[in-house]
Amino acid sequence: MQHFKIVNIHTNKEINLNYTELQDFMRINRKDFFYNYTIQRIQKTNILKNIIAFLIVSCGSIALLMLGSILDKI
Repeated sequence: MQHFKIVNIHTNKEINLNYTELQDFMRINRKDFFYNYTIQRIQKTNILKNIIAFLIVSCGSIALLMLGSILDKI
């Protein structure tokens, strides 16, 4: 699900919303939304994806080091 950071231009107050909450927020503040707020899309990643990516990269680098040492012995 997409997440958005809404910042009030005048007070610098930040609000984090998902897509449906953003639609509701824009509907409520329809009159002056684009004059008072900026929208920034946030990419949220979960910790499990980062751990899996780290394990894949570390296993690959270890395999390359082992392959290099085997080729040096030949």
